[in-house]
Amino acid sequence: MNPKYYLELVLLAAIWGASFLFMRIASPEFGAINMAALRVVIAGITLLPVFIIVATKHIPPLPQQEKKTLWKNLIIVSVGNSVIPFFLFAYAALTLEAGLASIVNATTPLWGAFFGVVLFNAILPKSGWFGLLLGFIGVIVLTLHKLSLSFDNDVLAICAVITATCMYGISSNYSKRHLNNVPALLVASGTMFVGAFIVLPVFFIGDTITHLMSVSLHAWVALIILGALCTGFAYILFYRLIEFTSPTIAMSVTYLIPIFGVFFGSTFLNEPLFINMFFGGILILTGVMLTTGLHQRLKKAKQQ
Repeated sequence: MNPKYYLELVLLAAIWGASFLFMRIASPEFGAINMAALRVVIAGITLLPVFIIVATKHIPPLPQQEKKTLWKNLIIVSVGNSVIPFFLFAYAALTLEAGLASIVNATTPLWGAFFGVVLFNAILPKSGWFGLLLGFIGVIVLTLHKLSLSFDNDVLAICAVITATCMYGISSNYSKRHLNNVPALLVASGTMFVGAFIVLPVFFIGDTITHLMSVSLHAWVALIILGALCTGFAYILFYRLIEFTSPTIAMSVTYLIPIFGVFFGSTFLNEPLFINMFFGGILILTGVMLTTGLHQRLKKAKQQ
């Protein structure tokens, strides 16, 4: 593989790792609902030129019924893969450290495999089931310093991130089944374009506009970077990697994001580090490797 794609992979991991930092900065002033809605809108605007170019080329030739089906599937994936997860991550960012959230986010491939078996009739080998078990144990170990017998804000925030990764897992399987023949850039830009319209009613609730005008420039900059760079541009970079390398290589970004998430949180927000976070993170990433079969593909690559 061309070395430049490794650099792009690391760049993507750094951008997505930084997204947890920017969420932590922006969420206290914007609030979870406003931040999530604006993130979708800014990402939609960023990807609008891409959507226009790709959609103009691919949608008009389709029969009317296929167009309706395409829009229906884009709406479903948009809600499950962007709108709902973004609201959940925004809520979690109010109280949960950026580093911790980024590590829990690494469970996404585990949920993808799990729901693939439960809802979409996928087949998972024994090593995959063992990987799921390791990953779930890893989440418990990772969050030990946050867990308590009562459902306080930290526990609810952790549950929100886990729910968001579950939504990613379900949506990725749904997209694979129903949008498999649709160009990846059309899916990426189309879901954000649709999502921007879905969240628009948020801005007409109460005194939302007045509240947004009172938000500091510091928080606005963080949110714009979150929407334009960490969401819009990152989607383009991710699907570029899929196109020029492979989905497996592109998804390996999952292993790198927690490194940057923890680093940025510790460096810029002075977030504390706990030993259980290290061991929990190792268990999660090992589980992801076993569940996705990456260890087998790496073994085959060495033998070739």
